Amino acid sequence: MTATMTVCNPGDKVIVFSPFYENYGADAILSGAEPVFVPLHPPNFAFDEEELMRAFEQKPKALILCNPSNPTGKGWCQMMQVEKVFVSGN
Repeated sequence: MTATMTVCNPGDKVIVFSPFYENYGADAILSGAEPVFVPLHPPNFAFDEEELMRAFEQKPKALILCNPSNPTGKGWCQMMQVEKVFVSGN
């Protein structure tokens, strides 16, 4: 929560991949920020680039990323995809 409070101001948006460790969404809310959830789709818990692009279109201030992802255990080999979506949206 300290990192979220340091980076975000009330009303800022924060991308949170879902499912997520229960504190990530709460940390954003308690910091005054608004979580923007991007679903991870089973069975390999990958994200859809279009869904992530829509989240970036909301101009988030931060993205919470845990590697490996809790609770799914997903290892983030998709980081280049996250970067590609972020760069193409800016």
